[in-house]
Amino acid sequence: MKTPTPIWDGFVRGYHWLQALSVIGLWYTGTEGLMDWHFAIAYLLLALLLTRLLWGLIGSDTARFHHFVHSPGKVIDYLRSIRRNTGEAKTVVGHNPAGGYMVLTFFLLLGFQLTSGLFANDDIVSEGPLARYVSADTSSLFTLLHALNFNLILAAIGLHLGAIALYLLRKENLIKPMIVGTKPLPAASAPKLRNGLLGWAIFAGIGAVLYVNFAQDIVPYLF
Repeated sequence: MKTPTPIWDGFVRGYHWLQALSVIGLWYTGTEGLMDWHFAIAYLLLALLLTRLLWGLIGSDTARFHHFVHSPGKVIDYLRSIRRNTGEAKTVVGHNPAGGYMVLTFFLLLGFQLTSGLFANDDIVSEGPLARYVSADTSSLFTLLHALNFNLILAAIGLHLGAIALYLLRKENLIKPMIVGTKPLPAASAPKLRNGLLGWAIFAGIGAVLYVNFAQDIVPYLF
């Protein structure tokens, strides 16, 4: 007997959707040359990502790295079970073995994008807060890598959306649990969740540190 079982805490769900909105915002502001907003959104996403990485160590069961990072062999076995349509996907608690690698991919790509942005420049008036500490050639290299890495992020997003669509075709909705936080599962499968408010409190603390060190000079120009 399956019942709606909480599998995602409030911080993980909020992080997921804010990450998506932030990437859209960074693309738009970067394309339109709205660099003050671009930097502000980047700092927001950096605070979110740092908090999510910490949450991967101390957060809910389904948020922790050891819960969703599996060996390549287990990922292959899972993909084979999907091909055989054994129904295993509908009993997975949290990220499935293949999805866990996609989560890590986003962490790595976004981490590099945000780090490279700290050293990048637009050759006109805007530069990352750490660009002054490296040579002009190094800053230009980071700028190039920043642009190239965004193409990889777009490819990862396309792969992610394609996987979601494929699961929907197989009658497995991955979107709804990330909105409502629950999934029909056997009662014995319920993971241990931490209060998402703790995650948001950590996010506020990290955000405050980033604001004081990087963002307080640009915020007055946003309004």
